[in-house]
Amino acid sequence: MVLVYQKFQRPTPAQNELLLSADPSQDLIDGYLTTGTAFAASDSRELIGVLVLLPHADQVLEIANLAVTPSRQRQGYGKALLEFARQWANDHGYRTLQVATGTTSFTQLYLYQRQGYRVVAVEADYFTTHYNHDIMENGLKLRDRLVLTRNVVNQTD
Repeated sequence: MVLVYQKFQRPTPAQNELLLSADPSQDLIDGYLTTGTAFAASDSRELIGVLVLLPHADQVLEIANLAVTPSRQRQGYGKALLEFARQWANDHGYRTLQVATGTTSFTQLYLYQRQGYRVVAVEADYFTTHYNHDIMENGLKLRDRLVLTRNVVNQTD
């Protein structure tokens, strides 16, 4: 699996559609695209995924958005994007990677934990206060957000 990563500032329609699949708020996406670093990942044929990295204080880099093209999900591309984020963070002097996901985002939560992320916080009612519409996921109303972190340097469990 060879992916080519290309930075972008303004997403193409296809890239924006992927960003919206991970975060249904165009306003929030537009906000973190102005301060973050966005990448499009592609193979020799098509767009595979998008990734937005957002710097925070204390050498923390947040994965603000990560999405894989639906036809390419469950093929290791999410893991590849997370590894790219880890390597980029390491190359730029960050010590901690952070990602947040919904409590009903079972597939994403499983992926992050398999890659060494640990839950460090629960933000109750995050999705009901930050979004002006209900979000349904896996047959449940999304309310709370989980924040997960991992050390940038590979760790052994």
